[in-house]
Amino acid sequence: CNAMAAAVLMRSLSRATTGRLAPMLFRRPNLSPRMKLRQISSASRPPDEAEAEALEFLTGICGYDERTSHGVIRAVRDSGVSGAQMVSMLKGMAGRVEVGQDAGLEALVASVRQQLGREEGRATVRIRCIPPHVWARHAEEGWDTSGPAHDQILAQSFTVEAMEGMSLADVAKYGSGENADLLAEHLECACSGVMACSTCHVVVDPAWFSRVGDPEEAELDMLDLAFEPQDTSRLGCQIRLSPDLDGMVVRIPMGANNMMDHIPFPD
Repeated sequence: CNAMAAAVLMRSLSRATTGRLAPMLFRRPNLSPRMKLRQISSASRPPDEAEAEALEFLTGICGYDERTSHGVIRAVRDSGVSGAQMVSMLKGMAGRVEVGQDAGLEALVASVRQQLGREEGRATVRIRCIPPHVWARHAEEGWDTSGPAHDQILAQSFTVEAMEGMSLADVAKYGSGENADLLAEHLECACSGVMACSTCHVVVDPAWFSRVGDPEEAELDMLDLAFEPQDTSRLGCQIRLSPDLDGMVVRIPMGANNMMDHIPFPD
């Protein structure tokens, strides 16, 4: 993988040293003689055996496809980590997979996927985003899809550049294109894209809704809990960008309802 994936890996590890991952990576617990022998045996495993375990973890437990998983393993290996340390690092970065509490792996995966996409020659997709303050100013006037009023609204939008194949939520969390950081200021994306919240809720401009498509029943259930849902509301994590959506217009709501704030996760 390129230097970008390696840089993301280093940033993830840097953040981890101040969080829950630090004890897993750096603590030296008191071990019994038997456990020490097991640790020595584990550390001396051949690299190919350790990478096979890492691949099984990434594909079987985390659910990533094999090509992405191989890219992640290559990025970690290129950073100088291999063998049992690689397996331990990836498991630590995955955090608590069962409740979606990531500790850096998602950012590394996103960087790897973007690099793979560039190698494949995937297209750049541009999305025009109408910010909340513009929404508030024009909400009472209606949202005509033509005419001078609509042109005035679009003039106050900002354009986000992303790669074909990413979701709109992916762009907000991990995008590196133009204005991806600005989109991140407006979309919280609290649940890692598993439709357990509605914080990536956007409203697709009616002129584009037929290309985006209708939400499925599970998404509709979550949209019912979103902030002021509209007829063309979608969850950003379910909008997969394609060349057909180049130039799409979305409106960012004036608020977000985050049900994740009320779930009592154990410490």
